Amino acid sequence: MSNTPNKINIGIDAKWFFSGPPSGNMVVKNLVSEMILHNNGRFNLHLFIPSKFKRQARALFPADVKLIGLPRIPNLLVNQFLVPFEAIRHKLKAVLFQNFAGTWPGKLHKIAYIHDVLFLDYPEYYTATERVYFNQMKRLALRSDTVIAISVSEKERLISNKISGSLNTHVVYHGIDQNFKPRGFYSDTEVRSVLNNYGLPARYLLFVGRVNIRKNLLNLVKAMLHIGDQNIRLVIAGGRNNLTDELETLIAMHNISDRIVITGHVPEADLRLIYACATIFCFPSYAEGFGLPPLEAMKCGVPVIVSDRTAMPEVCGEAAIYIDPDNPRDIALKIDTLLNNADLYNEKVAKGLAHAGKFVWSRSAQQILTIMEEACVN
Repeated sequence: MSNTPNKINIGIDAKWFFSGPPSGNMVVKNLVSEMILHNNGRFNLHLFIPSKFKRQARALFPADVKLIGLPRIPNLLVNQFLVPFEAIRHKLKAVLFQNFAGTWPGKLHKIAYIHDVLFLDYPEYYTATERVYFNQMKRLALRSDTVIAISVSEKERLISNKISGSLNTHVVYHGIDQNFKPRGFYSDTEVRSVLNNYGLPARYLLFVGRVNIRKNLLNLVKAMLHIGDQNIRLVIAGGRNNLTDELETLIAMHNISDRIVITGHVPEADLRLIYACATIFCFPSYAEGFGLPPLEAMKCGVPVIVSDRTAMPEVCGEAAIYIDPDNPRDIALKIDTLLNNADLYNEKVAKGLAHAGKFVWSRSAQQILTIMEEACVN
């Protein structure tokens, strides 16, 4: 497949498009799809993907998108050594890297798309191994030409930790997958099927995300002890990890196992419906670089309760109700307030739907394409 003359050659790190960490997979899949759709003939696009997915990618992407297969080795290593080599071989002018940028010298414009650097300000939420691995992100970003942050909060964190400067750091918000929609869009049969498959009640509070310390699920479970409506249940939808045992011990200690459902990982199609059927979405996380799940819940017509920390007030605006994540009683109070005030509940549903409509992947993609275009011209 040859490149079209007179077009700029650029590369996009798309290794997480088909497989990867859940949040990274979701971001890359939506962003790359929209970048291809909105390229409008500006660039010769080259996607870096694992070699094992090349056949699948050829069937999915347009014929004019060049695919560069890479071995399945850690993202840090492949981005630092193999991607720059392939960039030189394919005469790329710029490459968009996920988290870990390449460091090879030369005319290649290196753009580090950094999902977050929370590990620098909140090391207590990460293992020693994670901190050592993620710390390479800082070293590599320092040698990048351009850095993209996912929120103003993250841009400020990058600058305060001297990873990048205000002039070469751009903020590009995430979008929301348009397949998220309110319950009214689903048939009763679809609703019954998913609720029955996961053993979910008609009314429930919902948390979606990784089951780890940073997400503050222990305090969310403690809040269940103080909620006025003792019949409502809490559904935790996320991959199980080493916090799960501690969580289950807490649940057993307070004898509330009949009020908590831990689903483990949920496929996307089912997750969208689980969102839509929730009564309230609860996200008491201590720290987020962006915090997409609350927006996904808003898109599904579900009122949202979130922490008043890091990027969440910036991202959720006036559409959410805010809690002190350190205070289970405050979490319970805000849940009770929504459950007992129909006018406030409906107001937050309406504000959430309107607010979520501002976050569109096509806009994110076009912003990044413009950043890459300016990088190639300068």
